[in-house]
Amino acid sequence: MSNEQLIPRNTYRKAEHLCSRNLITTVFEKGRVFYYSPFKVIWLDTQFPISVPAQLLPAVPKRFLRKAWQRNLMKRLIREAYRLNKAPFYSVLQEKQKQCALAIVFTGKKIISSDETEAAIILILRRLTDEYEKIAI
Repeated sequence: MSNEQLIPRNTYRKAEHLCSRNLITTVFEKGRVFYYSPFKVIWLDTQFPISVPAQLLPAVPKRFLRKAWQRNLMKRLIREAYRLNKAPFYSVLQEKQKQCALAIVFTGKKIISSDETEAAIILILRRLTDEYEKIAI
């Protein structure tokens, strides 16, 4: 076995993207909400037709960042931080046999650094992990 086979890959596949309009609407209408500045997190315990532990929707409203390149940059930073730090969250979801639809909405007035984004996403995922650990199977 080579070293590449021993190291788990941090990926963010298409199946992990929250794309379904119906599910997105349901998450925003019925999901549970918490804030971690500069992010608003809306999540819903749900079932997907595919076998992924969670699906993510990074959202950056035009109201907060007017320029498209700024919105795209923030979405890219959110996705990257999530990709690198999702493993503990996924392991809890798989252990509990749960699935989560997750929307992370940026509510800041200006772009934050990748380090700040990653620190916030780590804390968000830690809080979600704690929420799922409280849930009995």
